[in-house]
Amino acid sequence: MSFDILPNEILCLLPLYLDNIETFTNAAASCRRLRDCLYTAHPDTILRLAAASAPTFFSPHPHFLVAATARQASDWALGNESRTLSLRRAFQGGIDSLYKFCVQHAGLSLDDIRRTHQARFSIINPLSDKIDKMAGKQWYDTENFWSGGVSEPYTIDTEADRATMQLIIYGELFGRGMDAFLQPEKNLPYFSIRTRIDYLTYCLPDWVCSDYPGFQRLSTGPYAPHLDRPDEGDQVAMHHILHCGRWRRMWSAAIRSALGDDTFTDEEEENEHWRKKLLRNVLQSQGLQGMQLVTLPVDRMDQDYVQKARRMKQQVDQLDAPPPVERLGKGTLTAVSFAPDPPNEVEIPCRNMWGPWTAADPDEDSGEESDPDWELNLETIEQ
Repeated sequence: MSFDILPNEILCLLPLYLDNIETFTNAAASCRRLRDCLYTAHPDTILRLAAASAPTFFSPHPHFLVAATARQASDWALGNESRTLSLRRAFQGGIDSLYKFCVQHAGLSLDDIRRTHQARFSIINPLSDKIDKMAGKQWYDTENFWSGGVSEPYTIDTEADRATMQLIIYGELFGRGMDAFLQPEKNLPYFSIRTRIDYLTYCLPDWVCSDYPGFQRLSTGPYAPHLDRPDEGDQVAMHHILHCGRWRRMWSAAIRSALGDDTFTDEEEENEHWRKKLLRNVLQSQGLQGMQLVTLPVDRMDQDYVQKARRMKQQVDQLDAPPPVERLGKGTLTAVSFAPDPPNEVEIPCRNMWGPWTAADPDEDSGEESDPDWELNLETIEQ
């Protein structure tokens, strides 16, 4: 039987019976009529086909498809307590659990897939190369590494491609929450510090991550009892990346170039004004689109996004005070902003690497009531 005699209504149902995205694209390329019919497939169907092709076409897996769908999953949960709890449970199961959550609550169009694959060459790969030069194999290959070859030698184990995706996913999940602090008059929802730290704790597995007073690491996801201790050191690696001089200088140069702020200098963290800290956090928490600021020249960037970044800078400049903070950790407590604050948030789950073994009181010097949810007494994902 020829496809020519089938009505369009039947042809449009074909994607429901295909096995993966490769079969879909091959079928769509066979003739114009079939292409027009298949391209009407629902985003849920396209995502299912894409998931069936991973990791062959969407590596690193599952991070690539999580990065492509995390914003939709985040939007589904944002502002709803029960849905946010479901998102936290997904975090607690690790990156594979988050991937299943995103597949359940998101979809992809063919245009989404094309844009993400184009971004692999313009944003993802260049950013991974930069991270590799500041924390990965290329960094370690520097001559006289331990004897002055680099300014901040340190023992870390960084998988640059994975770290790149972890940063992008963070922004896709939590970047929209910045609007609540840039436009406080709108009283917009945002994810709590605990929710963001859940992502860093379980989706960036690290062998140093363990309980200490004030912080509980559940035995779920990568830390499940039946699994070996995680081989990865992703939290310590991310802490180094976000605090190292190269990362900070890279963003300072981008802000001067794309936002036209010649006053944005490379000050030490402890001497940096709160507006500069907030602006850097705002820009590096915008997900895949936001990372073009540090991978593309201004004339090749999406100009709509450049204008958005400039508006966000204006909003930061108009704030009368910084977002509130909560002091967390152990030993010398870390002031973590209520607004997305990846450099300080990532320090909390791997805090055992720094400071003396003293009890950490989340309320110390903060003047805020404690949040019993910090103990993460939540129903965990079934193992």
